[in-house]
Amino acid sequence: MKIKRLLIPLLALALATSCTVSKQMSQLNTDATLAFDKSDYSTALNAYDSLISFSTSRGKEADGAIYRNAGIAAWEVGQTQKSLDYLEKAKELEAANGLAYFTLAKAYLKVDNLSREIINLGIYLDNYPNGDEIDGVRCQLYLAYVKSENWDLAVDLWNSLNQECKDSQNVLMAYLKMLRQGDDSAEIMSTAEKILQKDSGNTEAMEALAIELFNNAEAKYQSEMKAYQKNQTMKQYRQLNDALKTINADFKRARDYFEKLYRVNPDPRYATYLGNIYTRFSNKQKADYYYGRAKQ
Repeated sequence: MKIKRLLIPLLALALATSCTVSKQMSQLNTDATLAFDKSDYSTALNAYDSLISFSTSRGKEADGAIYRNAGIAAWEVGQTQKSLDYLEKAKELEAANGLAYFTLAKAYLKVDNLSREIINLGIYLDNYPNGDEIDGVRCQLYLAYVKSENWDLAVDLWNSLNQECKDSQNVLMAYLKMLRQGDDSAEIMSTAEKILQKDSGNTEAMEALAIELFNNAEAKYQSEMKAYQKNQTMKQYRQLNDALKTINADFKRARDYFEKLYRVNPDPRYATYLGNIYTRFSNKQKADYYYGRAKQ
């Protein structure tokens, strides 16, 4: 009888304690959800952290949605590693949504894990083609493809990017890098000029534009000279002179860019181009000077 009298209060105490913990967890969940929905991510994260700690201390696992929202909130307040930990747990519990995958990709970009960044962006693209974050996903994935030199995938994705993405400076730079793997000279020059309109000192754009100007001018020069040598008539001579006006204008533009580039970085490649240009201008002194610099 004494044992029964002792057990009843203990059971009542355990039940009361369990109810208190359940109420506390329920209130924390409510507080976290309300804060998360209002974008008060710091308050939300504190509540989610407590929920996860409570569950862990009781030998249980918090609901996957808690890990998902906690991971998103952690990213929003700048806690990248915690965001990665929580969101990977949400994936494991099959609770990740489109925003979770996009957030994971951004977090992996932050820690410079390119392969996992691409994996999570790819999952989003495959499973949420009409998701709210789709434009941002495509834009980030394009940059990741270029960074990883997946040129075919980058080419395939380019046309699906929205105009805001295409016009951004970092995407224009990536697009220029992609273009330079091919031979679309007009598009390379157009893109380089767009970049230089935004950033007149951009050396990558200057180099791309200068090389294309030189190559085009040199090709036209060779073509016109061969035509004249084959048919040395007055008509052909006038055609050559007219063509040389455009050719020399392109050589001059290329020269100006190469001289700017050479002042910033005395690369032998730039010196060689300058030597070739001054040879076309019949300026032996400057041509010899730059050819000499190219050998140093």
